[in-house]
Amino acid sequence: MESPWKPYLKENILDPYPMYKALRDYEPIHRARTGEWVVTEYEAARSILKDSRFLVGNRAAWLEKASTQHLDKWESFSVIVDALKSFVVFKNPPDHTLLRKFIMQAWNNREVDAIIKGNIDAIFNTLDPTRFDLATELAAPLPAMTMTKILGLPIEDYKYLENLSHEMIHSLDLYLTFRQIERMKNATEEFAAYFEKFAADKLKNPDDSLLSRLVHLNKDQQIPHHELMGNCFFLFIAGEETTAGLIELGLYHLILNEELNKSFQEQKIPSLATEELLRFDSPAQIVVRIASEECEIARHKFEKEAAVTICLGAANRDPGKFERPDELILDRTPNHHLAFASGIHRCLGDWLAKREFEILLDELTTRFNRFELLSQPVWKENLNMRSLRSLYISCR
Repeated sequence: MESPWKPYLKENILDPYPMYKALRDYEPIHRARTGEWVVTEYEAARSILKDSRFLVGNRAAWLEKASTQHLDKWESFSVIVDALKSFVVFKNPPDHTLLRKFIMQAWNNREVDAIIKGNIDAIFNTLDPTRFDLATELAAPLPAMTMTKILGLPIEDYKYLENLSHEMIHSLDLYLTFRQIERMKNATEEFAAYFEKFAADKLKNPDDSLLSRLVHLNKDQQIPHHELMGNCFFLFIAGEETTAGLIELGLYHLILNEELNKSFQEQKIPSLATEELLRFDSPAQIVVRIASEECEIARHKFEKEAAVTICLGAANRDPGKFERPDELILDRTPNHHLAFASGIHRCLGDWLAKREFEILLDELTTRFNRFELLSQPVWKENLNMRSLRSLYISCR
């Protein structure tokens, strides 16, 4: 039988779940033609994510090698390599442990609810609720505005930062064109210059923003300055892209299944619904790990330096873990999904993404009684981050 793993095909990018099911039935731990192992089984995926012998995939090294081989076509991409090396998501212990602890020391949830509600008010003051694009007019601006305010940056800059974030999120892609890498390079340079400017200002004029707390905590240079700046714009990217995906996918499936038109508030299940929506259609679909030594997981042997592609979306639909996995069951419990991965590299901002979505749901069901899809979804062609390019909806 021919391998079902065909991540290049457009139909699999737009809807990967049939491919995941076929691959899980065929071979849940599968050697791809490109050499990496592809994991679609829940227990194997969770075990690898929690196993310290599996390190985060080194995207920086990949880009460094690629740019060196193509200097005849492209200028050096060292600026991206340096930035990616600083990102907490691409670090392993002990560097990862130190950096994550440092960030969490500064990042708290004080006044977050008020920030989110204020941003929702501002958005609905400028759009027509009877017809608007969920992706571009609500899902993208809300988290971008929220992260801009949390970091203590001028709110009018949120759109500029959002556009840079859309370029940088390609650093998580499995496969990249060199044109994408070139755009990432330009975005990296602009991000770095922007945060350098405002970090310098926060040192002179401290406030209670996340950026200010980070730079003042780091006066003793506990974290190298360039790494701190890299992680400041990584926090924006991570806080913006994953949350936007949750808002888009979550609202799409709730409206598609008529759930928001069924006295949603009276069901008393908003937090359970959020977890189920994350399981059912995860914004982050794929993460990569590297085996630091030869080891055995789920009765399968991985060679040293084996690259492992973990399909989070596939694991979250594994019938060996979830009953009726292809059904949206809003009060599903327990629900130990892997939408934000697991282990030490579990998403830093998972709490913020869920909080934004749940406050938005509350606001929508308080303001409106009827929700309707006005168009078919137009999907972004990105297997790693599942999200919408456009979807028109109506709230009345």
